[in-house]
Amino acid sequence: MSADRSRSIDGLIAAAGLDPGAGIQLVDVDRVAAVPFDPALPLVLLRATAQTDAPAALPGRHARRDTLSVLRALYPDAHPVRSLPAGDERPLADLDHATLSAGDWYLAPLDPVDNLASPHGMAAISARLRAPDGCPWDRKQTHLSLRPYLLEEAYETLDAIENGTPADLAEELGDLLLQVILHAQFAAEEGAFDLTDVYRSIAAKIVRRHPHVFGGLEVDGERQVLSNWETIKAGEREARGKGHEGAFGGVARALPALPASREIQDRASSLGWDWESINGVWEKIAEELDELRGAQGDEERLHEVGDVLFALVNLARWMKVDPEEALRTANSRWIARYRRVEALAAERGIELESLSLGEKDELWDLVKAR
Repeated sequence: MSADRSRSIDGLIAAAGLDPGAGIQLVDVDRVAAVPFDPALPLVLLRATAQTDAPAALPGRHARRDTLSVLRALYPDAHPVRSLPAGDERPLADLDHATLSAGDWYLAPLDPVDNLASPHGMAAISARLRAPDGCPWDRKQTHLSLRPYLLEEAYETLDAIENGTPADLAEELGDLLLQVILHAQFAAEEGAFDLTDVYRSIAAKIVRRHPHVFGGLEVDGERQVLSNWETIKAGEREARGKGHEGAFGGVARALPALPASREIQDRASSLGWDWESINGVWEKIAEELDELRGAQGDEERLHEVGDVLFALVNLARWMKVDPEEALRTANSRWIARYRRVEALAAERGIELESLSLGEKDELWDLVKAR
């Protein structure tokens, strides 16, 4: 930055009446979509300059790519925007692109609780909920009490992905994010960790596990990426003193059986424990079915049914099908067909419960044929 520009910025800060020691954000007006900032802090927008080498917005980082769209997503339309150094104010809604790019501007900070479009705002909202004069229900919650809500929101997010609109998915992702933020708030109150630690942990982990993206490692396809991933995870377990748990120690005990089985078999494959071709998987399924047919007693049947399901999960993995999704789809399809059977019976004036199994099957086949 040139000395003249530095002096100019000092003048802008003074004209805005800001104390640099209290925190100020300076952002090039053409780089707003590329630079994360907190609307709860003072924001000075510097007019576009050819001297800046700040990066352009990365593809996919924002649904909104231009400066005004980002600002209008973060601040209300009536929020005052002051030109610097003149000090003229107007509402954000009155600004256009050309005017914004031609000058320097100051946006006063939003109250954190009103900062609705930023993770910073959600952190402030969660803290307010848990304050002594906050919400009685939220103040009673703990990590343990919120367990069912975390699962519920995760499943509702899955349903939005499969059956909802983009607006539905945005809403459900927000509900799921709230669970993360609340658990981080509980931990912050205990002095254990806070939301910053959550961000730092996942960002560092993803960078560490992608040396082929963020480092100089060259890989030859997805299979090598997965193998490297498991090797890196093994090193992480060793560093945390959990190396004795082995390659499968990180499989969550609370994970439902189908996705747990898929994860176990993915890890085994990355370690070289896999069939040479899908033919071996088919043969294994046939073998397990034969053993199930010959099973005697409840304990042996339980064992053999588990082996059949484990082998079927492996087949799904080879076919690149998610077994959990496949079973959910089959469940939904069966329910939908049964409802059509009910509707057909009602259309014919038949009481479904009074029909024999053969008559019910006849209606089922009619619906299936349609």
